Amino acid sequence: MTPIVHNTTPKVPARTLILLDVDGVLVHPLGYKEALRATVDHFAAQMGQPAPRVTYDEIAVFEACGLTNEWDSVAMCVSELLLSALTLRPDLRRETLQATFEAIRAADLRLPRPHFAAAARAIARAQTDSVHPARVHLQLLSQRTDPANLPLLETLLGNVYDVLGAPTTRVFQAHTLGSERFATTYGHPAPLTLESYLAQRDRPLLSAESRARLLSWAARPENGAVVYTARPSLPPADLPAHLSAGAPPSGYAPEAELAAELLNVARELPLIGQGRVGWLAWHKKRDTAHYIKPSPVQALAALGAALSGSETEALLAAATLAEEGRLSGPLAELRGQALRVVVFEDSTGGIRATKRAAELLRGAGVQVHFEAVGVSPHADKRAALAELTPHVLDEINVGLARVLSN
Repeated sequence: MTPIVHNTTPKVPARTLILLDVDGVLVHPLGYKEALRATVDHFAAQMGQPAPRVTYDEIAVFEACGLTNEWDSVAMCVSELLLSALTLRPDLRRETLQATFEAIRAADLRLPRPHFAAAARAIARAQTDSVHPARVHLQLLSQRTDPANLPLLETLLGNVYDVLGAPTTRVFQAHTLGSERFATTYGHPAPLTLESYLAQRDRPLLSAESRARLLSWAARPENGAVVYTARPSLPPADLPAHLSAGAPPSGYAPEAELAAELLNVARELPLIGQGRVGWLAWHKKRDTAHYIKPSPVQALAALGAALSGSETEALLAAATLAEEGRLSGPLAELRGQALRVVVFEDSTGGIRATKRAAELLRGAGVQVHFEAVGVSPHADKRAALAELTPHVLDEINVGLARVLSN
């Protein structure tokens, strides 16, 4: 009897999909960094304090520790300043946050500048993929403060994704979008009169040569690429009318689209940003924080969009795989195939999300070869990225050239 020989040779990947993070990878997000600094300074002034002027090195530490969304890091910084005041003077606590700020300012306190980087590192030590950083910070603060302070801290940290309800997010969004676009996006007047920091200060990191080469590569049927970002965005670009009925009429800020326009890839590459994931969360009656990276759902949606070009179908398929363990939509095309996935990220959360997405695909019968390329010139971020991947580079263009040539 002739023995049966099983071929264990790995398949050559039939497709290669590239996920490209925006901030710190494709775009130098000076607008976000300056908006973060200005927002923290705004709330410090509300408390009668000198401007802390959060440094770029501190911001890099935040990102290295998983606080890649400024909505989390701004709330963290302001809550640290508030807690410093209430620790020194508990009698200044009032029923509302604004009244407490006014009491602190009237008391003419001079508070020590908080150790923002230390707070971020504490969050990183306690972080889990299922809880976003601001909530982790709230949990940590609850262990070291008077319980009577928790309602005020909850106002700051409880839901930073509620733009109009979260004080720090509301002011931060006024800085990023500018007052006119804020009013158009959210249907409410901006808390401040400003021009958009994103439009004025962001700079592209992807070179014109790399852009042309990437788009030529992605146009081949065996390849795909997608812009994969936690930036707020509009809902899916191809959302059909029957799925948009009843959706929130406002609240989708086109920040990811501003980056795509800056890079001149808005028409060429699909985009999976926070607004796309937010629409999915609304459709599935979930919290956006459960789907946004470091959740694998956003990474799965990005893979599906890179594969098919369809954002809506990719989002729905991502939720189906993550929650039901079943391939559907564009992801069903991968059944029994071999796939190469490459993610370019400047944060550990995005890499972990994509790695977890690859694991879910493997569990569904897809043979996935996963690669992560960390991108950052900053020592703290490079050290954090190096724990997850041996491929850490200063900038995207060299790494992208290597991937496209393989």
